[in-house]
Amino acid sequence: MQYYKDTIIFYADKLPREKLFKLPGSSKYYMVNEETKDTFSIEQKVINKDNTNIPAQIMVGQDGKNGHAKFLKADIENYRNWVLGVALVYGSDSLSTLGQSIRTSLTTAKVKGKKQEAGMIPWESANFEYLPLMAVITILTQMQAAVRNVEGDVLNLMYGQLDATSFKFNKLVPIVVPSTTYIMQGNEYTAQIFLAAFDTTAPPTVLVNGREIGLDSKTNLPTFKAVGGGVGPQKYKAEIKVKRPNSDQYISYFTESEYQVAKPSLVVSPTKMNVFYIGPDNPVEISVPGVPADKITASLTPSGFGTISKSSSGGYIVRVTRAGKCQVAVTADFNGKKQNMGSVEFRIKTVPDPIAEVLGMSGGDVGKERLAAAATVDAKMKDFDFDLKFNVESFRVSAKIGAYFVEEVSQNNRITQNMKQSVFAKVTKGNKVYVEDIKARGPDGKSRNLGVLLFKIN
Repeated sequence: MQYYKDTIIFYADKLPREKLFKLPGSSKYYMVNEETKDTFSIEQKVINKDNTNIPAQIMVGQDGKNGHAKFLKADIENYRNWVLGVALVYGSDSLSTLGQSIRTSLTTAKVKGKKQEAGMIPWESANFEYLPLMAVITILTQMQAAVRNVEGDVLNLMYGQLDATSFKFNKLVPIVVPSTTYIMQGNEYTAQIFLAAFDTTAPPTVLVNGREIGLDSKTNLPTFKAVGGGVGPQKYKAEIKVKRPNSDQYISYFTESEYQVAKPSLVVSPTKMNVFYIGPDNPVEISVPGVPADKITASLTPSGFGTISKSSSGGYIVRVTRAGKCQVAVTADFNGKKQNMGSVEFRIKTVPDPIAEVLGMSGGDVGKERLAAAATVDAKMKDFDFDLKFNVESFRVSAKIGAYFVEEVSQNNRITQNMKQSVFAKVTKGNKVYVEDIKARGPDGKSRNLGVLLFKIN
């Protein structure tokens, strides 16, 4: 609108274009008084205030259709519709007091003519035709003021609604959220430290895995408690429901978290008994206090001595292939940072020899009939914690029958029919029966000689 005011004054007073200028941040045109050097807006020094032709020519046009007023009218209507839309978003429709005020202040409707004039006069003619220049300038100034007043009214509405829907808090507390409360020497401790605001008179409703949790009697805040059940990471989902101000509706916030459950553990290390055996699976339990099992990595060094891998039960299995010494090295992951936790040395030994048995006996007095009923020669591990199986591959049975030694050989663990007929059936009371050259093979793949079993017939 300032543009239209300055344009009308420019043409009515025939101002020199080269002497007009705008100040920074202003939409008005200014001039400088040649004598006093004072700066003034051209609106302040209007000469032809009573001119009725120039305003009409510029704003209405010669035929009443080509004037600039139609553009101003369209701008006012567009602005009015936009402002009414904004007011509606913030709860004030077009029939409200504010809506009616906006439509009245920014009206572009036709005006009822005077008695001597018939019908309704177009908005353009009513405001800009047959009026002196100063009256037109005043009307445009009033339109500017109307726009500013509408802007102020809508802003007040917006600020009022924003404040009405803002959350109110009556207490601030310092909060420290560490990434972990357990760190190793040399590692970095990190924690977020901030102020949390809450309303003790209207605590939020919190649901963990769909179940509402209670309030702490001291802080009046929802507090989640859980008993450590299954071992490992325990994940949970939480929904925080906060009541909207000035409303019965709730707004929900969602989050997920987890905690670790570990078995109570006691570590006692018998340094003289750190032994791995060649052949069987050597089970090992490895733990680092404060670190979940899935964040621990173990390796066997030197690598040529064997392998270490996780077992299905949650521990580790070590398989070694040759005698000597090795180390189990452990690395833990602390929030993405790998930390060497050191190593433990183990001696590597071969599995002790099993004990050969016949009828569960390793020699001694035996009845002839009982010995004749024996079917196999077995190899059993005695007082050994590993469940190992040795297979007898061959053995020899011998005894003195009369003046001769009789000998029979088996190429497996079975007592042969020849042994029973040639030896067991012919021995008499006091005879000695030898089971010797017993060869057995275990999980390490090596053949063992299990010595001699001596039975005396009673």
